[in-house]
Amino acid sequence: MTAPLPELEPFIDRLQAISDRYERVYDIDRSGDWHLLKMQEEMGELTQAYLAMTGRSRRDATAARQEVAMEMADLICMTLLMARAEGIDLNAAIAEKWLKWEDVMAAEATHA
Repeated sequence: MTAPLPELEPFIDRLQAISDRYERVYDIDRSGDWHLLKMQEEMGELTQAYLAMTGRSRRDATAARQEVAMEMADLICMTLLMARAEGIDLNAAIAEKWLKWEDVMAAEATHA
């Protein structure tokens, strides 16, 4: 099977360069559990924006949809960076965890 996301590694390279700049400019130590903690922080920010977007907080809902999009982007990018830092092959993980179901669905379709 080919990689589900063939452009993933070059994309993570770009994210890594941006993250490296962040570390350099702000003198942030990104070792250890930093990526996981940042993902948790971004999830909290996504939750706040989502609550505002759905009218369930005191925050203004007007700009909340854009905030939700930005926080989703943060969470996805931090996940990709954590995978790189931990030596995890996300293409293999996606194929094993998600895309295996395509074979199951194909078999179901032939028996329907």
